[in-house]
Amino acid sequence: MKVIICDDDPNQRDTIRVCLAVSGRKYDIAEFELGADMLDYLGSRDADLVFLDLGLPDMDGLDVLRQIRKSSDVPVIVVSGNDTIESVVKALAMGADDYITKPFEPIELMARVEAVTRRTSGRISERTTFAAPGLLFDFSRKVATVDGDRVELNLTEWDILLSLTEDPGVVVEYSSLKQKAWGNTTVSDAAVHMAVRRLRQKLNRDSREDGLIRAHRGIGYSVSAL
Repeated sequence: MKVIICDDDPNQRDTIRVCLAVSGRKYDIAEFELGADMLDYLGSRDADLVFLDLGLPDMDGLDVLRQIRKSSDVPVIVVSGNDTIESVVKALAMGADDYITKPFEPIELMARVEAVTRRTSGRISERTTFAAPGLLFDFSRKVATVDGDRVELNLTEWDILLSLTEDPGVVVEYSSLKQKAWGNTTVSDAAVHMAVRRLRQKLNRDSREDGLIRAHRGIGYSVSAL
């Protein structure tokens, strides 16, 4: 399993590397202090998991995450000393698969790794496409078009769409959406609302004022039945 650790703190990188080593599973690890170097590396090589610190010396970690999601579905676990809800919400809404705060216990880190890899390994669904007026989603190729124009969606947004389009017209409750799109139910409602709002902004056009995704206050979300 190919793992990338991007953190300017060598002690933090050592901690993550030791946690992985004692798990008994074989990991091929690449380490970086700078976000730009990591992005260059990821641009020409595949990876199975990325640990990303937000406080990098050359780039904001969220900018690094944004760049990753433009071209890669690789699972990303943010590892940060910032434990504010605002930071967690932003990272998850931008496509992070999990968020763990420093300091952490090795057993917690490995539990997060197992949960993320188990969830992301099953992201391919039987559904390959979904169409609605002016909208077309190709889940296998990760291509979304709005009125014929391609729009870029991050991995979390694709997972949200996949969850909602499995049964059009049926309300997907918050807890179910969290499990399907994030892999756990501990994600805050605020993170869900922000991610859905960003997705709706990308998909809605003036010709569709109501939009594809409908909110059901206090319950969850649904997509319009075809």
